Amino acid sequence: MKYKIKHIKSHLNIYLNKHRLCKKWEKAKNFLENDLSHPSLNFEKIILKDTVFYSFRLDKKYRGICILDKNNIEIILFTNHYK
Repeated sequence: MKYKIKHIKSHLNIYLNKHRLCKKWEKAKNFLENDLSHPSLNFEKIILKDTVFYSFRLDKKYRGICILDKNNIEIILFTNHYK
């Protein structure tokens, strides 16, 4: 199934540039659009109260948090990897 990633907000672009993650984001974005089950994404469901979020790997240190709605993905956060 193909997914469409909504345009990310400017503060997320700033975060990607600050942490030098632009190339890693482009690679992850390609996998998100085409294959959520790709092993390098480590795509995981996170449930907080009644809201479902998803986490995906940018690299060993950074992850992205998103919302999946039908065929649309909205990135809401990039963050240090939690343990």
